[in-house]
Amino acid sequence: MAPQWQQLVDHVMNVPERIYEGWNSSDGWDNRTPFGVEFGEDGVSWCVEFAWDMFHDCNLDDIVPRVDNVSAFTDWAQSRGQWSEYPSIGAWTNFGSGRHCEVVIGFDGQYVYTKGGNSIEAGASDNGQGNGVWSHRHLRTDPYVTGYLAPRYDDGQCPPTADPADPRGGPAVTEWRWSPAPDPTPTSPAPAPDPAPATPARYQVTIGGLAYGYGAEGDQVTAVGRALVARGFGQHYTEGPGPTWTDADTLNYADFQRSLGYAGQAADGVPGEASLRQLLGDLPGASDGDEPFPGGAFFHAGQHSDVITRMGERLVAVGCSRYKVGPGPDWGPADQASYAAWQRQLGYRGSAADGIPGPASWAALHVPAA
Repeated sequence: MAPQWQQLVDHVMNVPERIYEGWNSSDGWDNRTPFGVEFGEDGVSWCVEFAWDMFHDCNLDDIVPRVDNVSAFTDWAQSRGQWSEYPSIGAWTNFGSGRHCEVVIGFDGQYVYTKGGNSIEAGASDNGQGNGVWSHRHLRTDPYVTGYLAPRYDDGQCPPTADPADPRGGPAVTEWRWSPAPDPTPTSPAPAPDPAPATPARYQVTIGGLAYGYGAEGDQVTAVGRALVARGFGQHYTEGPGPTWTDADTLNYADFQRSLGYAGQAADGVPGEASLRQLLGDLPGASDGDEPFPGGAFFHAGQHSDVITRMGERLVAVGCSRYKVGPGPDWGPADQASYAAWQRQLGYRGSAADGIPGPASWAALHVPAA
Protein backbone atom coordinates (compact mmCIF):
# COMPACT_ATOMS: atom_id res chain seq x y z
CA MET A 1 0.00 0.00 0.00
CA ALA A 2 1.22 3.51 -0.77
CA PRO A 3 2.41 5.57 2.18
CA GLN A 4 -0.18 7.87 3.68
CA TRP A 5 1.47 11.05 2.40
CA GLN A 6 1.28 9.63 -1.15
CA GLN A 7 -2.39 8.77 -0.75
CA LEU A 8 -2.99 12.30 0.51
CA VAL A 9 -1.25 14.14 -2.31
CA ASP A 10 -2.82 11.84 -4.94
CA HIS A 11 -6.23 12.74 -3.54
CA VAL A 12 -5.50 16.47 -3.53
CA MET A 13 -4.24 16.36 -7.10
CA ASN A 14 -7.38 14.57 -8.30
CA VAL A 15 -9.72 17.33 -7.08
CA PRO A 16 -10.80 19.15 -10.27
CA GLU A 17 -9.54 22.71 -10.55
CA ARG A 18 -12.51 24.96 -11.17
CA ILE A 19 -14.88 27.46 -9.58
CA TYR A 20 -16.96 25.89 -6.80
CA GLU A 21 -18.73 28.88 -5.25
CA GLY A 22 -22.01 30.42 -6.33
CA TRP A 23 -22.35 34.07 -7.23
CA ASN A 24 -24.91 36.67 -6.20
CA SER A 25 -25.11 40.22 -7.43
CA SER A 26 -25.11 41.87 -4.00
CA ASP A 27 -22.18 40.12 -2.32
CA GLY A 28 -20.22 38.44 -5.12
CA TRP A 29 -18.90 34.90 -4.55
CA ASP A 30 -20.88 33.34 -1.69
CA ASN A 31 -18.38 30.89 -0.05
CA ARG A 32 -20.90 28.05 -0.39
CA THR A 33 -19.16 24.86 -1.50
CA PRO A 34 -19.24 21.08 -0.97
CA PHE A 35 -16.04 21.51 1.06
CA GLY A 36 -17.77 23.79 3.57
CA VAL A 37 -20.63 21.31 3.80
CA GLU A 38 -18.18 18.47 4.49
CA PHE A 39 -16.42 20.48 7.18
CA GLY A 40 -19.76 21.42 8.76
CA GLU A 41 -19.40 25.19 8.40
CA ASP A 42 -20.53 26.45 5.01
CA GLY A 43 -20.75 30.01 3.74
CA VAL A 44 -17.50 31.19 5.34
CA SER A 45 -13.89 31.44 4.18
CA TRP A 46 -12.93 27.85 3.44
CA CYS A 47 -9.22 27.60 2.59
CA VAL A 48 -8.37 25.80 5.85
CA GLU A 49 -11.58 23.78 5.65
CA PHE A 50 -10.47 22.48 2.24
CA ALA A 51 -7.10 21.40 3.67
CA TRP A 52 -8.81 19.58 6.56
CA ASP A 53 -11.28 17.93 4.17
CA MET A 54 -8.43 16.48 2.14
CA PHE A 55 -7.02 14.74 5.22
CA HIS A 56 -10.53 13.73 6.36
CA ASP A 57 -11.19 12.09 2.98
CA CYS A 58 -8.04 9.97 3.49
CA ASN A 59 -8.91 9.07 7.11
CA LEU A 60 -6.04 11.28 8.29
CA ASP A 61 -8.02 14.00 10.02
CA ASP A 62 -6.69 12.83 13.40
CA ILE A 63 -3.22 14.19 12.55
CA VAL A 64 -4.31 17.78 11.74
CA PRO A 65 -6.42 20.25 13.72
CA ARG A 66 -10.09 20.69 12.85
CA VAL A 67 -9.98 24.47 12.68
CA ASP A 68 -11.23 27.01 10.15
CA ASN A 69 -8.53 29.67 10.21
CA VAL A 70 -4.83 29.95 9.48
CA SER A 71 -3.75 31.44 12.80
CA ALA A 72 -5.36 28.57 14.71
CA PHE A 73 -3.54 25.83 12.78
CA THR A 74 -0.29 27.80 13.06
CA ASP A 75 -0.61 27.99 16.85
CA TRP A 76 -1.48 24.28 16.94
CA ALA A 77 1.61 23.34 14.92
CA GLN A 78 3.98 25.56 16.87
CA SER A 79 2.77 24.19 20.21
CA ARG A 80 3.47 20.62 19.04
CA GLY A 81 6.81 21.08 17.35
CA GLN A 82 5.25 20.59 13.92
CA TRP A 83 6.04 24.04 12.51
CA SER A 84 8.69 24.36 9.79
CA GLU A 85 10.25 26.96 7.56
CA TYR A 86 10.75 24.26 4.92
CA PRO A 87 8.11 22.78 2.60
CA SER A 88 7.18 19.11 2.69
CA ILE A 89 4.51 17.18 0.85
CA GLY A 90 1.08 17.54 2.45
CA ALA A 91 2.14 20.47 4.63
CA TRP A 92 -0.35 23.28 5.23
CA THR A 93 1.09 26.59 4.07
CA ASN A 94 0.51 29.80 6.02
CA PHE A 95 0.38 32.55 3.43
CA GLY A 96 0.55 36.21 4.42
CA SER A 97 0.81 35.65 8.20
CA GLY A 98 -2.69 34.26 8.46
CA ARG A 99 -4.34 35.38 5.24
CA HIS A 100 -4.59 32.10 3.31
CA CYS A 101 -3.78 28.37 3.38
CA GLU A 102 -2.95 25.81 0.69
CA VAL A 103 -1.56 22.25 0.71
CA VAL A 104 2.01 21.64 -0.52
CA ILE A 105 2.01 19.38 -3.59
CA GLY A 106 5.65 19.86 -4.66
CA PHE A 107 8.82 21.89 -4.29
CA ASP A 108 12.26 22.44 -5.75
CA GLY A 109 15.21 24.59 -4.80
CA GLN A 110 13.44 27.78 -5.83
CA TYR A 111 9.69 27.25 -5.69
CA VAL A 112 6.98 25.69 -3.56
CA TYR A 113 3.93 24.34 -5.43
CA THR A 114 0.58 24.39 -3.66
CA LYS A 115 -3.08 23.67 -4.27
CA GLY A 116 -5.90 25.08 -2.24
CA GLY A 117 -9.51 26.11 -1.87
CA ASN A 118 -11.06 29.57 -1.58
CA SER A 119 -8.38 30.71 -4.05
CA ILE A 120 -8.37 32.15 -7.55
CA GLU A 121 -6.88 30.85 -10.76
CA ALA A 122 -3.27 31.88 -11.28
CA GLY A 123 -3.16 35.16 -13.16
CA ALA A 124 -6.80 35.99 -12.46
CA SER A 125 -8.14 38.75 -10.24
CA ASP A 126 -11.45 38.96 -8.42
CA ASN A 127 -11.05 41.81 -5.94
CA GLY A 128 -9.66 39.51 -3.27
CA GLN A 129 -12.49 36.98 -3.25
CA GLY A 130 -11.50 33.36 -3.78
CA ASN A 131 -13.94 31.23 -5.73
CA GLY A 132 -12.57 27.73 -6.31
CA VAL A 133 -9.79 25.16 -6.11
CA TRP A 134 -6.60 26.11 -7.96
CA SER A 135 -2.85 25.37 -8.02
CA HIS A 136 -0.13 27.97 -7.56
CA ARG A 137 3.63 28.45 -7.49
CA HIS A 138 5.50 30.75 -5.10
CA LEU A 139 9.14 31.52 -4.54
CA ARG A 140 10.16 29.79 -1.33
CA THR A 141 11.82 33.04 -0.25
CA ASP A 142 8.68 35.13 -0.89
CA PRO A 143 7.76 36.97 2.35
CA TYR A 144 4.15 35.95 1.64
CA VAL A 145 5.18 32.35 2.48
CA THR A 146 5.12 32.51 6.28
CA GLY A 147 5.73 28.83 7.14
CA TYR A 148 4.28 25.34 7.21
CA LEU A 149 2.36 22.91 9.41
CA ALA A 150 4.22 19.61 8.86
CA PRO A 151 1.86 16.70 9.78
CA ARG A 152 3.16 13.53 11.40
CA TYR A 153 1.61 10.66 9.46
CA ASP A 154 0.21 7.69 11.43
CA ASP A 155 2.24 5.17 9.42
CA GLY A 156 5.47 6.83 10.59
CA GLN A 157 6.71 7.55 7.08
CA CYS A 158 8.16 10.98 6.43
CA PRO A 159 7.01 12.60 3.20
CA PRO A 160 9.46 14.19 0.78
CA THR A 161 10.83 17.18 2.68
CA ALA A 162 13.22 20.06 2.11
CA ASP A 163 14.05 20.27 5.83
CA PRO A 164 17.64 19.09 6.45
CA ALA A 165 16.71 18.30 10.07
CA ASP A 166 13.10 17.17 9.69
CA PRO A 167 12.02 15.82 13.12
CA ARG A 168 9.99 13.11 11.39
CA GLY A 169 13.27 11.44 10.38
CA GLY A 170 13.20 11.73 6.60
CA PRO A 171 16.23 12.80 4.58
CA ALA A 172 16.01 16.16 2.82
CA VAL A 173 15.57 16.09 -0.95
CA THR A 174 16.24 18.90 -3.39
CA GLU A 175 12.93 18.57 -5.21
CA TRP A 176 9.77 16.53 -5.53
CA ARG A 177 6.99 16.96 -8.07
CA TRP A 178 3.81 14.95 -8.29
CA SER A 179 3.07 12.70 -11.26
CA PRO A 180 0.05 10.42 -11.64
CA ALA A 181 0.48 6.71 -11.04
CA PRO A 182 0.32 4.61 -14.22
CA ASP A 183 -2.98 2.93 -14.90
CA PRO A 184 -2.97 -0.77 -13.96
CA THR A 185 -2.89 -3.25 -16.82
CA PRO A 186 -6.52 -3.98 -17.71
CA THR A 187 -7.65 -7.59 -17.34
CA SER A 188 -10.05 -7.24 -20.25
CA PRO A 189 -10.31 -4.87 -23.19
CA ALA A 190 -11.85 -1.54 -22.29
CA PRO A 191 -15.18 -0.89 -23.98
CA ALA A 192 -14.98 1.36 -27.01
CA PRO A 193 -16.05 4.91 -26.24
CA ASP A 194 -19.27 6.22 -27.70
CA PRO A 195 -18.52 7.74 -31.09
CA ALA A 196 -18.41 11.50 -31.13
CA PRO A 197 -21.47 13.06 -32.77
CA ALA A 198 -20.98 13.97 -36.42
CA THR A 199 -22.03 17.57 -35.71
CA PRO A 200 -22.45 19.56 -32.49
CA ALA A 201 -25.92 19.71 -30.95
CA ARG A 202 -28.25 21.84 -33.05
CA TYR A 203 -31.35 22.62 -31.07
CA GLN A 204 -32.51 25.56 -29.00
CA VAL A 205 -33.79 26.09 -25.49
CA THR A 206 -35.55 29.08 -23.97
CA ILE A 207 -34.40 30.31 -20.57
CA GLY A 208 -35.87 33.45 -19.04
CA GLY A 209 -37.68 34.18 -22.29
CA LEU A 210 -34.42 34.20 -24.29
CA ALA A 211 -33.23 31.63 -26.85
CA TYR A 212 -29.94 29.72 -26.63
CA GLY A 213 -28.49 27.07 -28.91
CA TYR A 214 -27.73 26.77 -32.61
CA GLY A 215 -29.21 29.65 -34.63
CA ALA A 216 -30.36 31.70 -31.63
CA GLU A 217 -29.99 35.46 -32.14
CA GLY A 218 -29.56 38.32 -29.72
CA ASP A 219 -27.39 40.14 -27.22
CA GLN A 220 -27.82 37.26 -24.80
CA VAL A 221 -25.81 35.08 -27.22
CA THR A 222 -22.97 37.61 -27.29
CA ALA A 223 -23.06 37.77 -23.49
CA VAL A 224 -22.63 33.99 -23.23
CA GLY A 225 -19.74 34.01 -25.71
CA ARG A 226 -17.96 36.83 -23.90
CA ALA A 227 -18.40 35.11 -20.56
CA LEU A 228 -16.99 31.86 -21.99
CA VAL A 229 -13.93 33.70 -23.32
CA ALA A 230 -13.47 35.46 -19.97
CA ARG A 231 -13.50 32.05 -18.24
CA GLY A 232 -10.98 30.56 -20.70
CA PHE A 233 -13.43 28.58 -22.85
CA GLY A 234 -13.10 30.34 -26.21
CA GLN A 235 -10.75 28.07 -28.12
CA HIS A 236 -13.29 27.14 -30.82
CA TYR A 237 -13.92 30.72 -31.94
CA THR A 238 -12.18 31.80 -35.12
CA GLU A 239 -14.02 35.11 -34.90
CA GLY A 240 -16.48 36.59 -32.47
CA PRO A 241 -18.17 35.90 -30.17
CA GLY A 242 -21.20 37.51 -31.76
CA PRO A 243 -24.99 37.68 -31.55
CA THR A 244 -25.67 34.50 -33.58
CA TRP A 245 -25.20 31.12 -31.88
CA THR A 246 -22.93 28.92 -34.00
CA ASP A 247 -21.28 25.52 -33.64
CA ALA A 248 -18.31 27.31 -32.05
CA ASP A 249 -20.55 28.58 -29.24
CA THR A 250 -21.86 25.05 -28.72
CA LEU A 251 -18.37 23.53 -28.57
CA ASN A 252 -17.11 26.18 -26.16
CA TYR A 253 -20.17 25.81 -23.95
CA ALA A 254 -19.66 22.03 -23.89
CA ASP A 255 -16.10 22.60 -22.65
CA PHE A 256 -17.51 24.81 -19.89
CA GLN A 257 -20.13 22.19 -18.95
CA ARG A 258 -17.45 19.49 -18.68
CA SER A 259 -15.41 21.78 -16.38
CA LEU A 260 -18.42 21.78 -14.05
CA GLY A 261 -18.50 17.99 -13.99
CA TYR A 262 -21.26 17.38 -16.57
CA ALA A 263 -20.85 14.50 -19.02
CA GLY A 264 -22.67 12.83 -21.90
CA GLN A 265 -25.89 14.50 -23.03
CA ALA A 266 -25.65 16.91 -20.10
CA ALA A 267 -22.49 18.35 -21.72
CA ASP A 268 -23.77 18.71 -25.28
CA GLY A 269 -23.08 22.44 -25.41
CA VAL A 270 -26.66 23.68 -25.10
CA PRO A 271 -27.22 25.68 -21.90
CA GLY A 272 -29.33 24.56 -19.00
CA GLU A 273 -30.53 26.99 -16.37
CA ALA A 274 -28.04 25.84 -13.70
CA SER A 275 -24.92 26.04 -15.86
CA LEU A 276 -26.03 29.33 -17.43
CA ARG A 277 -26.51 30.87 -14.00
CA GLN A 278 -23.06 29.65 -12.95
CA LEU A 279 -21.50 31.15 -16.08
CA LEU A 280 -23.26 34.52 -15.96
CA GLY A 281 -23.90 34.95 -12.24
CA ASP A 282 -27.59 35.63 -12.92
CA LEU A 283 -30.04 34.78 -15.66
CA PRO A 284 -30.69 37.42 -18.35
CA GLY A 285 -34.26 38.60 -18.58
CA ALA A 286 -35.97 41.09 -16.31
CA SER A 287 -37.00 40.03 -12.84
CA ASP A 288 -40.18 41.41 -11.29
CA GLY A 289 -39.57 45.08 -10.56
CA ASP A 290 -36.43 45.31 -12.73
CA GLU A 291 -36.01 47.53 -15.77
CA PRO A 292 -35.95 45.36 -18.92
CA PHE A 293 -32.63 45.41 -20.75
CA PRO A 294 -32.95 48.17 -23.37
CA GLY A 295 -30.33 46.70 -25.70
CA GLY A 296 -26.66 47.53 -26.14
CA ALA A 297 -27.38 50.09 -28.86
CA PHE A 298 -29.32 52.18 -26.33
CA PHE A 299 -26.09 53.24 -24.60
CA HIS A 300 -24.45 55.90 -26.77
CA ALA A 301 -23.36 59.51 -26.58
CA GLY A 302 -26.38 61.80 -26.63
CA GLN A 303 -28.76 59.26 -25.08
CA HIS A 304 -30.97 60.97 -22.48
CA SER A 305 -33.13 58.76 -20.27
CA ASP A 306 -34.12 58.23 -16.66
CA VAL A 307 -33.02 54.59 -17.21
CA ILE A 308 -29.42 55.84 -17.20
CA THR A 309 -29.98 57.67 -13.91
CA ARG A 310 -31.42 54.57 -12.26
CA MET A 311 -28.60 52.45 -13.66
CA GLY A 312 -26.05 54.88 -12.25
CA GLU A 313 -27.69 54.83 -8.83
CA ARG A 314 -27.42 51.06 -8.77
CA LEU A 315 -23.74 51.25 -9.81
CA VAL A 316 -23.12 53.59 -6.88
CA ALA A 317 -24.98 51.18 -4.56
CA VAL A 318 -22.81 48.20 -5.56
CA GLY A 319 -19.57 50.15 -5.07
CA CYS A 320 -18.71 50.74 -8.73
CA SER A 321 -19.12 54.51 -8.94
CA ARG A 322 -16.67 56.40 -11.11
CA TYR A 323 -18.81 59.53 -10.96
CA LYS A 324 -17.53 62.93 -9.83
CA VAL A 325 -21.07 64.34 -10.14
CA GLY A 326 -24.32 62.57 -10.72
CA PRO A 327 -25.34 60.06 -11.88
CA GLY A 328 -27.74 61.71 -14.29
CA PRO A 329 -29.88 60.94 -17.33
CA ASP A 330 -27.24 61.62 -20.02
CA TRP A 331 -24.98 58.73 -21.03
CA GLY A 332 -21.33 59.70 -20.77
CA PRO A 333 -17.80 58.51 -19.97
CA ALA A 334 -18.46 58.29 -16.21
CA ASP A 335 -21.39 55.95 -16.84
CA GLN A 336 -19.28 53.75 -19.10
CA ALA A 337 -16.36 53.69 -16.64
CA SER A 338 -18.70 52.82 -13.77
CA TYR A 339 -20.37 50.04 -15.74
CA ALA A 340 -16.97 48.66 -16.76
CA ALA A 341 -16.10 48.47 -13.05
CA TRP A 342 -19.32 46.49 -12.51
CA GLN A 343 -18.45 44.10 -15.34
CA ARG A 344 -14.99 43.51 -13.84
CA GLN A 345 -16.62 42.88 -10.46
CA LEU A 346 -18.68 40.16 -12.14
CA GLY A 347 -15.49 38.58 -13.51
CA TYR A 348 -15.51 39.89 -17.10
CA ARG A 349 -12.17 40.87 -18.63
CA GLY A 350 -10.86 42.56 -21.76
CA SER A 351 -13.48 43.50 -24.36
CA ALA A 352 -16.13 41.81 -22.20
CA ALA A 353 -15.62 44.66 -19.69
CA ASP A 354 -15.92 47.58 -22.12
CA GLY A 355 -18.54 49.44 -20.09
CA ILE A 356 -21.41 48.85 -22.53
CA PRO A 357 -24.19 46.93 -20.75
CA GLY A 358 -25.12 43.46 -21.92
CA PRO A 359 -28.19 41.41 -20.89
CA ALA A 360 -26.39 39.23 -18.33
CA SER A 361 -24.62 42.00 -16.43
CA TRP A 362 -27.75 44.16 -16.68
CA ALA A 363 -29.89 41.44 -15.12
CA ALA A 364 -27.36 41.02 -12.32
CA LEU A 365 -27.39 44.77 -11.56
CA HIS A 366 -31.19 44.82 -10.91
CA VAL A 367 -31.90 48.32 -12.16
CA PRO A 368 -35.34 49.17 -10.75
CA ALA A 369 -38.17 49.81 -13.18
CA ALA A 370 -39.73 53.27 -13.21
